Amino acid sequence: MVNYIPLITTIVALTFTILLLWQFLNRKKIHQVIWAIAMALFAVAALMEFLANPDISGASGTLIKIYYASAAPLVGLLGSGMLYLLVPRKIAHIYLGIVIMLALALLVGVLSTHLSEVTISEAFQLSLPEGFRGAVRLFPFLTARLPSILLNITGGILLIGGALFSFITDMRKTYNIPLMMGGLFPSLGGFLLGIMDNADIFFEFELAGTIFLFLGFIMSMRYLPRN
Repeated sequence: MVNYIPLITTIVALTFTILLLWQFLNRKKIHQVIWAIAMALFAVAALMEFLANPDISGASGTLIKIYYASAAPLVGLLGSGMLYLLVPRKIAHIYLGIVIMLALALLVGVLSTHLSEVTISEAFQLSLPEGFRGAVRLFPFLTARLPSILLNITGGILLIGGALFSFITDMRKTYNIPLMMGGLFPSLGGFLLGIMDNADIFFEFELAGTIFLFLGFIMSMRYLPRN
């Protein structure tokens, strides 16, 4: 049976990307283009999840590499975009530089890893999210998984903590609540999948996070200055 939830996530993330790019073209804010790149990567990763369905194209080494290279940096980029809204630009530049270096190191690690098609096929014998969990563990820790862990932890803290801080300092900006939830849901889904071995609701949490981020963006548009 085909799991269509990743396809819905792809559509939401792609729509979000287009709106962010439109906003960037009109406002020229650096966080907008950073978030647009992050959501474009989110769309690509979710599309790989959908294509991995056995009745669509099935998992392969190339698909898994595209998935991991897309999914790993996006939380770091979202956290970087949030940082540009809260701290002096020089500080935000430093973290963005770290994100880029980690993402490049991860990309090299991913591309240089040989993934056995037989092992990948065995990983996907159970459910789709469990297949991705097993396939991701095939990447070496130091050159691929460690950069991903660092990107996700630091980016998640900055995204969630930044939205919470912004809301506390100005509670009129209620859009920070869905932004915070948008960071929490995918992080919780990843925790349940990777640490608790619970794959049942991974895609649902991923979709919920995308929707909340999109909702926060839509709500924030009313705070933009009018020309």
